[in-house]
Amino acid sequence: EKIYRCLHREVPHAVQQQNRLLRLDEKSVDGKGAKEDSGDILRIRQDLVVRTKSHQRLVMGSGGKTLERIRSTAIKDLETAFQCKVDLTLSVRVTKSDKEIPLDSESTGGITYTPN
Repeated sequence: EKIYRCLHREVPHAVQQQNRLLRLDEKSVDGKGAKEDSGDILRIRQDLVVRTKSHQRLVMGSGGKTLERIRSTAIKDLETAFQCKVDLTLSVRVTKSDKEIPLDSESTGGITYTPN
């Protein structure tokens, strides 16, 4: 959603999101395992996949400003939704394939969830 809001009318026809990492790092307050909700960090690594270099430049924006705006607005919503800190890393990558990117982890090895 943030990609489309930040790019306004300049949206490339095909931007796909591919999760690389989704992990909750739980922090404990003391040695007894008591947890402090605000100490948890949700780590997300995600690729935004486009088909051309021009689309990559469009999503990145001048000096990476558009990508940073997408990232910062997404973090606000994610922190509200998950009630914890969010460490979001976005990267834009170009693919030469005309096919849709598979979303299952078996075919790409791209989606990673590591529980603590």
